[in-house]
Order: sequence, then structure tokens, then C-alpha cells
Amino acid sequence: MKKKILLFVSLLIGCTLFMHMMIQQSRRVMEAGVLSWQEIEKLQESRSQIEDGRAVLLINGIKAAYEREEARYYISRNMEEDQWKGAISAAVDGLPASVIWAEDDGFRDLKHAIAEGHTFQCMIYNDSEYQMVSVLFTGLPVMEIEGEMGVLGSRVRVFDPVRSLRGDYQTEDCYAYYNIRGNASKRFEKIGYRLEFFQEDGSPGLDRSLLGMRSDNDWQLKAMYSDRSKLRDKLAIDLWNEIADRTGTPADSGCHMEYLELLVNGEYRGLYGLVEPTDYKSLGLDRDKDLIYKASADEWPGEERFDRSEQEQSFVCAGVHIRQADKEFYPGIWEPFRTFWKHGYEMESEEDLQVLYTCIDRQNFIEYDLYYNAISGMDNRFKNIIYSTVMHEDGTYTIRRIPWDQNYSFGDDFNKEETEDDKNIRFNPELCERWLNEEVFRNMQTYDTELAADMNATWKSWRKSFLREEDWKAYAGKLMAYLQESGAFSRDTIRWPDSENVPGTEEIETFIDRRFVWLDGYLEELSGGKSH
Repeated sequence: MKKKILLFVSLLIGCTLFMHMMIQQSRRVMEAGVLSWQEIEKLQESRSQIEDGRAVLLINGIKAAYEREEARYYISRNMEEDQWKGAISAAVDGLPASVIWAEDDGFRDLKHAIAEGHTFQCMIYNDSEYQMVSVLFTGLPVMEIEGEMGVLGSRVRVFDPVRSLRGDYQTEDCYAYYNIRGNASKRFEKIGYRLEFFQEDGSPGLDRSLLGMRSDNDWQLKAMYSDRSKLRDKLAIDLWNEIADRTGTPADSGCHMEYLELLVNGEYRGLYGLVEPTDYKSLGLDRDKDLIYKASADEWPGEERFDRSEQEQSFVCAGVHIRQADKEFYPGIWEPFRTFWKHGYEMESEEDLQVLYTCIDRQNFIEYDLYYNAISGMDNRFKNIIYSTVMHEDGTYTIRRIPWDQNYSFGDDFNKEETEDDKNIRFNPELCERWLNEEVFRNMQTYDTELAADMNATWKSWRKSFLREEDWKAYAGKLMAYLQESGAFSRDTIRWPDSENVPGTEEIETFIDRRFVWLDGYLEELSGGKSH
């Protein structure tokens, strides 16, 4: 009888352990099972440890982003969804291997674990060897760049279950070239990058849609080092697109930007903005006949410099350059911008105004002026402007202004007490109640008696539709929550302490509350209460 009882108890314990193991294995994380640490240790008993570098974790068959210093993989997870997307697998010495997750309380409260930067463990193993690896789940898409900067032949891998247009776990592995983006980047340790994707044979033109944006082979990574909130560029870009979408004119369109975390050659680089370039494609321009002039520095052109650029067949004139694309230089390529400059920046009479109005979109200039005043775009008055120029069949043309690089905005100003090598930025509440102007629009106001009323009318139409304080404060709060809950904001703050990140929206909300109302009164007074 005792033997029967002992046998029954043994069978019951065995069945319980078997059922427990089956239940654990039925839990799947990215199609890999979850085992207790006791069961993990049993699997390890008959195996030896794998040397570093031989075992690799894969997502949808592509090597996952790996940070060497902390010895951990970064895996993107959509925080808004309960189900797991994507399939995790592994390889040892290039051969398929198994992967299993170690049981972790973090799986029970994944959102908290992601926000806190909790590290999970999984085991890569084959019949004779194993290796434990660390995994950090982030709520943002992840990009990894591997290869030498400035040399064709790098790899760019993107992991995105968050913004993908396909709705699945999008993974991309592209042959690429990358280099430093922007003059300001060269002054700081956290630099921006420009990416270009190529076919595997090195030929150009590999287009990919990334983070829900357009399909393209040319991308930019904004470091956002001087944007302490990491919100200003995104808010300013999205506000311009609200304005441009209402014009119905593609040539008014701006870029788009989405957030990701970046690793370069195994080094964690932090929180970045992936940006579509504003180019002939985004503006709906004809690459052969239309033109893009880009004012990127405070150095002004003039008659002598225009003459020199024409003589030297240069696409650069002082702080302005022409987006070349596939264009060859031809005589008169500077003529549209030169005419705009002469009759806009050097306006001396009403006759100059009339010539100016034959070559610019007046309403676009009104919208641009109101826009950079709405955000107090301190760096968007002369430079950081793209001039989208449509050339018509009759030889005339229409120039429009498009903003870019709007990090000095929403109350952030230059800190003139700092040296040029410093971050050189501060929150300036005085910008809430200061009208910003620039030479062309100041000249237009001098000779165009209807301009103030039209400005006021445009502003009022915005205020009734998309430019309400509560909406933009709520949007800022939503973006900040996204960055904080993803864990990325905290990691970027630790990685780049000199960036002095501000983990909240108080400054921006203060600016919005004061700025929009002040502009209501200023434009009403400027127009004498008139609006057409």
C-alpha cells in the first residue's frame, strides 16, 4: 500500500512539474518560450558556455541592435498593444540555435519595466553550448548603424513595431552610406547623421518606408542635442504641416519626423529624430526645371556675390545654396533668387514690391511669418529657410518659404553669454511677448497697406481651427509621455548630461499660453481691427 501511495505521489509531482513546464512554454514572447530559472539551469547543466561574439540574437532573421558597453540587446516593443509582434531567433557561428526567455516579473507589468529600463534575460543554446544574453525593451523604434562613417558599405538596420505602415514588426537591413549632418553637429559630441541607402551591388536608389513616413533612400537623423525637451523640433514640424496641408499646394509641404533610439557600431547614441529631407520629391517639384534655394547660414548674398557665383558656375552664394539634385549649372540659375533678393531684401519703393509680388506666393509669406512668430523661431528668420521655386512654362516663377531646423523655438533662445562651443541655449520668457521680424516682411509691411489685415485674418482662421492652446499643450504632453514611458528620454539624459534635458512640458506650456494670446492682441492692434 505504501509503495502504491509513494508511486502515486511521485506521479503527481512529475505531472505537476510537467504541467508547470508546459504552461511556462505556452507563454510566448516574440514566439520564444518562457522558462523558470530552475528549468533554465537544468538546460545549462549539460552544456558549456559560449564565448562572447559567437552567439547572435535575431529579430525576423535580422541581427538585433546590440550595445557593447552594457552588453545588451535593444528590442523595440509597441507599448499600445498587448500582443507580441515579430519573431526572435538566434544563431551560433552562423548556424541556427534555440532561444528561450528566463521567467521575469517584468513580463507581468511590461509598461513599467520598459519605462524603468528593466533588463530581461534569455538563453541562446544548441546541443552542446549556451549563452545568457541581456535584453532591454524600448517603446521606440530602434536603428543600428554599423560601418565606417563616410565610406560606402555600412549597414543600417531598423526595427519598428510602433510606426510601421504595414502594421507588423517591420525590420529593414540596408546597404548604406552615412556621414555627419549639419554644421552645428560638428561642434557637439552628439552629432546628427545623413543616411543614404544603396542596392547590395552599390548602385543607388534603394527606397524604404521608415517609421510610417514616405519611401525614400535619403534620410536624416537629428541629434536634438540643443533641444532640452526633445519636443520642439517635432512640435514645430507638425505645426507647419498643419498649415501646409490646408493650402493644398505640395510646394508648401514640410518634412516629417519620428523618434527612434540609435546605436552606432555598438555604441548607444541616444534619442534621435528620423527626418525626411525637404527636397524636390517632398515638395512635388520637377527635378529638371524647378529649383530649391536653401538659406543655411547668416552670410548674406548681394550683387557682387551673385555675379561671382554665376562666373564660377557655383551652386553656392554666401549663406545660400541650390539643391543640385541631378542639375548641371546653367546661366541664369541664380536669377529667380537674385530677383527675389533685389526686390525683397533691398526693397526701396512700391515698384519693388510689385516686382516681388510677381515672383513670390504672398499668402505663403504671410503664413511663414505668422508661423515663425507663433513658435518664436529665433533661428528661422533669415537662415534655416528653404525657398521652394516653381518654374512656369512662360518663364515666370513662384517662390515659397519652407522652414527647417526649428530647435530654437517655443521659448528657447540663444544664450549669448556662452561660447560658441557650448550648447548656447536657454528658455527666455520674454519671447512670449515679442514680435519677431525680418527684412523682407518688414519691407512688405512698409508698402503693402493690406498686409496687416490679411495677416490678422489668416491668424484668426488658424485660431478657430487648429491653433488652440489646449490642443498643442495636450499634444506636447502626449509626446513627452511617449518619450518617458519608452525609457528613451531617461537613457538619453544619462548618456548626454550636458544636454540638460528637461523631463516635462512646463516651459512649453507656459510659452503656448502666453504667446498665442499675446499674438491675438498684437495682430488685432497692428491691423486696426481689420481682417479681410
